[in-house]
Amino acid sequence: MKTFNYQNRNLFSGPHLLGLILVLVGIFVLISPSFLESGSSLEKVITIGVATLIIGLIILSSYSGTLLDFSKNRYKNYFSILGFRFGDWNQLPQISKIEVLPYSYKSQNVPNGISPTLSGTVNSFKVSLFSKSHQRVFSFHYSKLNKAVKKANQIAVDSNADLIISSIQ
Repeated sequence: MKTFNYQNRNLFSGPHLLGLILVLVGIFVLISPSFLESGSSLEKVITIGVATLIIGLIILSSYSGTLLDFSKNRYKNYFSILGFRFGDWNQLPQISKIEVLPYSYKSQNVPNGISPTLSGTVNSFKVSLFSKSHQRVFSFHYSKLNKAVKKANQIAVDSNADLIISSIQ
């Protein structure tokens, strides 16, 4: 089966960061009775710790993505929660060309009066898939060049498309 699965997730930003924090808080709550005294019952501490841990794990396991199935010539844009992918299959246009392009953008968090306003240039790599009519069909983003080239090569082999790697400074 010739498939390609692109997962759009970053564990250290957005809601995934909240999920990671909730998991850590849940673990802390569960082990805290061993070294902290509390007026709460052990059942209440365990309930809060397990609930926080479960909510954090659900948030951590959720992400969006794209699944390409070259053997059946179809694709699915999906949202995954706890490993279950929700989305509909669509007809995959024939891919004729795949390009790996470097790109940079300025990243800036929103000033909120509490945390420092950080900004900077982010260098990244885009794997773009083009149809025979030269329309961009999909675009996948990677932070490392070698991973972008490896994934683009995998797609090129599975789809019998031309691979073009743009000059990268």
